[in-house]
Amino acid sequence: MLSHSIGGCKEDQEHLALLDPKFAPVLLLVAYYINDTDDEDNTEDEYCPIDGEDEELDHEDENSHDEDTVDNNKDDCDLGDKDDDHTCERDYDGSDDAGTEESDDSDDQEEDDTLFFYSIAKRELLSKRVDEFGSHLYWITAQGWLLMVHLESYEIFLWSPITNQKINLPFDEDNFLANNNVVKCFLSHKPSDPNCIVLVVNCRDTMFWYCHPKGDVWFKHEYQSSMISTGEDREDVIATVKHLTAVGGRFHAYLNNDKAILTLEFLPKPTFTTTPVKDAPDPSYWCKFSTCFLLESGGELFTLSFKHPIECVDKVMQIEVHKLNLSERIWMKVSTIDNKAFLVDRTGFGASLNAEDVGLKRNCIYFVRPKDKGLYVYNMERGTTTIHNPGEDLPDNIALEIVMPPS
Repeated sequence: MLSHSIGGCKEDQEHLALLDPKFAPVLLLVAYYINDTDDEDNTEDEYCPIDGEDEELDHEDENSHDEDTVDNNKDDCDLGDKDDDHTCERDYDGSDDAGTEESDDSDDQEEDDTLFFYSIAKRELLSKRVDEFGSHLYWITAQGWLLMVHLESYEIFLWSPITNQKINLPFDEDNFLANNNVVKCFLSHKPSDPNCIVLVVNCRDTMFWYCHPKGDVWFKHEYQSSMISTGEDREDVIATVKHLTAVGGRFHAYLNNDKAILTLEFLPKPTFTTTPVKDAPDPSYWCKFSTCFLLESGGELFTLSFKHPIECVDKVMQIEVHKLNLSERIWMKVSTIDNKAFLVDRTGFGASLNAEDVGLKRNCIYFVRPKDKGLYVYNMERGTTTIHNPGEDLPDNIALEIVMPPS
């Protein structure tokens, strides 16, 4: 993720929402800037209806949608871990160097303090003025909160771009947040819950840090991969832990080789357990590659398998959804998610919303891809995918990130 700053919000003040909640969930356009040649004193928000034409992909013919999708040479590994690829070596922008974030556009960021959001439901582009743009690193969580770190003061806090609410976190004495491409952040509950755990996982080593909102200290925990799995090597275990999903205050992930659910809970010390589960039969004989995501919906654990054709892992031909039946310890394939809408971010997290509550299409899966400005909507009932264009003026390779309503 690129470094950005969010200024102008103080803890315990009367919080003024940056965005009207009716616009959530939104896409955050992280590398888009406009030179404001009009009235420089105009600080009002700008709402821009998007009239871009939608395109529907045909999944019956593998080659029928080449012009509708992105270039097949584009790397899709950031969307999630493929079955034979469990690395965290790439930046979120697709480069191979995961060093400290020093963007070449830093001068532009200092000059332009405008954030751009795209309302998924309203299909409107919103520009929002934010002070000191360019001075924070951030990590987006599935609950809609961003973990923020100021690059100079090293102040750490959770921040909601929807409500503008801020919750302070302890100082990073170990400097583990210095490189935002090495770690990922997860929340066990909503931050207002006294049991909430803020978890920061190292994507390259067997360690993580955790704290409570408004707590005084981060706790460091190192684990042994051999104590978690006998069927997965160290790199596979690390790749599994970096894709944890919170359900009922516990963190879960799936050990592919072990065919087991990995659970991390705090009792109060961090404790790992594994639960063997059976895989549902896979009828997609034509598909040898898939990209998988876990998400929570209604207190249950789901897995989404993005199926790729044999000759091209960049194309998404089908999305299969399975729900974990914990009592029978098996993944059960589901043909509908009813009135829900699932959203999958390119950085790997998934989330669920009641579609009617937020103006999304029911029984659909919304997802974004690396280096692609398109918003993709997969219809579970029809088995088709529609592309929404956030704006013709946006660069085709702009980075989009999903920001959920805070919970």
